[in-house]
Amino acid sequence: MGPTPAPPGRWRRRLGKTFLAVAALALSALGGIVLLFAIQARVRLSDLHAWHKVRLDEEFRAGAQGAHGAPKTFEEYRKLEDRLFAELRKKVLDDPKAADPFLLSRYHPGSVPERLALDTEHNHSYELTPATTPRGAVLLVHGLSDSPYSMRGIAQVFFAQGFDVVVLRLPGHGTIPGALRDVTWQDWYAAVALAARYTASRAGAGHPFFAAGHSTGSALLSLYAVRAAADDSLPRPERLFLVSPAIGISPFAVLTNIVSGLSFLPAFEKSQWIDVLPEYDPYKYNSFPVNAGNQIYALTHVLNAELVEAGEKKRLDRMPRVTVFQSLVDSTVTAAEVVHGLLSRLPGPGNELVVFDINRRSEMEGLIAPGPTQTLQNLRAVPSLPFRVTIVGNRPDGSNAVALFEREAGAPPSPADAAAGGERHEDLPFEWPKGVFSLGHVALPIPPDDPVYGIAPAPAEPRFQLGAFEARGESGALLVPLGAFARLRSNPFFQVIRDRITSTLATQPESGKE
Repeated sequence: MGPTPAPPGRWRRRLGKTFLAVAALALSALGGIVLLFAIQARVRLSDLHAWHKVRLDEEFRAGAQGAHGAPKTFEEYRKLEDRLFAELRKKVLDDPKAADPFLLSRYHPGSVPERLALDTEHNHSYELTPATTPRGAVLLVHGLSDSPYSMRGIAQVFFAQGFDVVVLRLPGHGTIPGALRDVTWQDWYAAVALAARYTASRAGAGHPFFAAGHSTGSALLSLYAVRAAADDSLPRPERLFLVSPAIGISPFAVLTNIVSGLSFLPAFEKSQWIDVLPEYDPYKYNSFPVNAGNQIYALTHVLNAELVEAGEKKRLDRMPRVTVFQSLVDSTVTAAEVVHGLLSRLPGPGNELVVFDINRRSEMEGLIAPGPTQTLQNLRAVPSLPFRVTIVGNRPDGSNAVALFEREAGAPPSPADAAAGGERHEDLPFEWPKGVFSLGHVALPIPPDDPVYGIAPAPAEPRFQLGAFEARGESGALLVPLGAFARLRSNPFFQVIRDRITSTLATQPESGKE
């Protein structure tokens, strides 16, 4: 006879003990990771200051309770902003103990960055209103850790074409990096919805309402458009212009939020932060809290789920047509994520992807990483795409000169694709600037002559030219890493974006109906 089987109760007890042992091991491992992250943050990161710790009570929060509650209109939102910036001055700039002694800080009273940050409109929501009846209206939304300044170049493009332009400041931005510690993506979305209603009302009867965003702003506008397709109470934009859209973000953002679990202890409060750096940039935070990454991950997760649901319910045909501008090399979002996560899901003609290639000058061929080359080859090899693809890159002669290569929606690959990157080839009057080998996530919406971020800035007062600053020397000589100045901050081919927007507006029916 064989061995007597163990009673069922004994197996359940054994399984229970095994599960508890594994769970205890996992919790111990996670606890160790949390402790290690907290220790390395304490050692690696610089000291926290008032602009990392202060809470600004006048910041917009979706569904806020209290005597006044959350603003119900965009006009109320802007009045709240006025109170917010007054609070910022009182709690940081006017307090000698809180203000930054660093002479180039945006929190040092009287410094050039401080005057740019607080005495100009570009950290606030603002509006450009044409002198005559507008052709329509457009809402612009910036990216994570940025400010409305990053949409300045695109705002001028629409304004020059006779549009009323509304530029939104997202909650948590334009003030202090510490404001991103407790902001939520729902706060951002609620502000976008307020601004969208206002912007649509500014378009006027029979005139179009457009929207354009950069990075996180693109994700928020895409989510808004998906929801507007199902909700007739939301004004629907007739076209979206998306620059470096944050469509897919690494799940690592959630892990970093978990490992910041000891931040409630004063000794480990730095674990709320991924980077703590000097704040010399007047329009963009250099320090970056864990929560900011977690919120953009949550936003992109919701956007993906609602795009899938809209596709299943056949609502994507009510989505606006989309033009996407994307750098082939992007440390935040890849071109593949934009294609598979958004453009390939949208039905109907009229959508376009404009890709800014890397510098393929013949002398640099051996230095080019294989990833971008393979990404472009994969895109060109797709038998048929439901959207037009335009590639901005080197001419076939291998020089610094630049050209457009276009493949229409539905067109098959052709021999020209393999040789030159597209079916239609148009030379452009541009060349790659000396020393520039690629564009990138932050560069695309900024013109090359921008007075702060431009690679060839136009004369401006006060002069504070971060984009043209050339830093060469030994590591450790500066307060910030040398790499902080190596990343391109403007787009030498911004004229392509300007021309694409302008040509689209020229073909838009006056009625606003496509």
